[in-house]
Amino acid sequence: MKTNPFRSILLAGLFALLASAVPPPPGQGGKATVSARLSTGVVRLGDQVVLDLVVENERRPRILEIPEVDGITIAGPSGPYQTSYMEVIGGRRSSRMETTYKFALRPQREGDFEIPPFRVEAGGETLETRPLRLKVLVDLAGSDLGFLELRPSSTKVVEGQPFTIEVRLGWDASAAVNYADLSLPWWDSLPGAIEIEDGAPPRGSNEVTVNQEFRVPVEEVDGDPDRVVFRLRRSYLPTRAGTLEFQKSFLEFGRVVDGGFFSGRTKRAKYFVSAPPLSLEVIPLPTEGQPFDFSGAVGRIRARASADTRDVIVGDSIKLTVDWTGAGNLEFFEAPDLARLDAFRGFQVYGSTESKSLERRRVVYDLAPLSEDVSEIPAVPLSVFDPEKDEYVVVETRPIPVRVRPLAHAVHLEGEAERAFSDDIEDIDPTPLGRSEDRAARSFVPGESGLFAIALALPAAWLLLRGAVRRRGDPASEAARRRRGALRRLRRRLAASDDGAAQLVAFTDFLSDRTGEAHGAWLGRDPLRWAREHRTVEPRSLEPTKKLLDRLEAAAFAGGAQVGREAILAEARRLEGVEL
Repeated sequence: MKTNPFRSILLAGLFALLASAVPPPPGQGGKATVSARLSTGVVRLGDQVVLDLVVENERRPRILEIPEVDGITIAGPSGPYQTSYMEVIGGRRSSRMETTYKFALRPQREGDFEIPPFRVEAGGETLETRPLRLKVLVDLAGSDLGFLELRPSSTKVVEGQPFTIEVRLGWDASAAVNYADLSLPWWDSLPGAIEIEDGAPPRGSNEVTVNQEFRVPVEEVDGDPDRVVFRLRRSYLPTRAGTLEFQKSFLEFGRVVDGGFFSGRTKRAKYFVSAPPLSLEVIPLPTEGQPFDFSGAVGRIRARASADTRDVIVGDSIKLTVDWTGAGNLEFFEAPDLARLDAFRGFQVYGSTESKSLERRRVVYDLAPLSEDVSEIPAVPLSVFDPEKDEYVVVETRPIPVRVRPLAHAVHLEGEAERAFSDDIEDIDPTPLGRSEDRAARSFVPGESGLFAIALALPAAWLLLRGAVRRRGDPASEAARRRRGALRRLRRRLAASDDGAAQLVAFTDFLSDRTGEAHGAWLGRDPLRWAREHRTVEPRSLEPTKKLLDRLEAAAFAGGAQVGREAILAEARRLEGVEL
């Protein structure tokens, strides 16, 4: 497609419009959500705390209730402030928007406070935030005894590149400390990133309380005779470009002593130390040099393949296991589809099963060689962006040699199988009716060799039929129903469309329904490039589609003439006969 210099800016604006006008499909983050977060969880008496109330995927939310807290004055809100952005998970982009309201909280006294939920109407529902906790202190002394540090694995990452935040905390070895509490405002709410599992929890019985709510195991670090040091880790996957903000964090530590039966009071010596706010830059994946078959994998990834057998007969099943390991987003990229690779045209690919974890991605493919000419299982390629090399690379497994033997007794029939037929066209026997003895002599009755060949052919026919059924899929599946109803939904959407942007969305959603993808997948896509990549349709058959998309984008982005409804429906009807 032709590149419009204002395309990026206008596309971002279009996505903001679409977030309110078009309901995204399930699993694309389209459901309205609400959350609240504080600028800090510990504050000195007299200072101010900012509370952000964030509503996602709702253009016009309505605040139903602002809670009251005895001892804290809540002023506001200011706003709304609206932003739209593209989110990337596993190489797939989806549009999202946020509406933010800001409140100013001023504590009037010292103490531990719970801020009840805010109630918001969004997406036709009444939603509530989680309660928040705020500690207000007269003094924050303790920096001479303890310390708190946030250590990111990197200060700059790309979209989709996992990173880890290590929290180090501790105090002077001579201090008699028997409790520690952490206030980490970002711990369970980090916009622009999703938490990923960080392997097995640390060994040991030490725990700290995080945000007065979570008991989290920590690992003791040896090597410092003057200090007691612990650490805990949390890993994230950034989903959009920008800056991730880790608000100011606090450690409360000290000693609690029971006053005993007669005193009836608990004595507490407590200290506080803080870690300054931390920013982490997330840069977008480069578009220059990005392969057509980019999988969404980001990191330093290795690949290894193994087969459950290497000596088979034509049509026998081979289980090919591919393991991807290393430092990367192993849980989120799109695994290769071997049925689409030219190198695997000598195999029938029945499907695959997979398992995911932070350390390993495993896919087991079910293959069957189609002839004895196959001598190896080809390498399985994966397109990956390597942040250290700052380039796209291909990570491949090694080919696996195999021996494929022909079916037993599958020989070509000669002699009795070769006949000089004198049948005319359309299998009309020109023998005169009166010569019944000649017709009887010409009637074909299979001998023992013929019956044996038929018996051998039955398993092969069943194998081909099994593959055809798997490829065709279940006609009652959700994907099949989406395909069948795509044109009907397009007619309904076009009837309600009043501008070029809405028409573009309606038609691209029709294409997504036909290809079984999420709505929005065809926004900005070149259909000719897509056809060359997927090899399910000739590129020239999508040339009219490209021309129509160019016209729709011109109407949506560049003030071009609006496309007639019938022209869009005519192209959609034509595509009903194209196997996308």
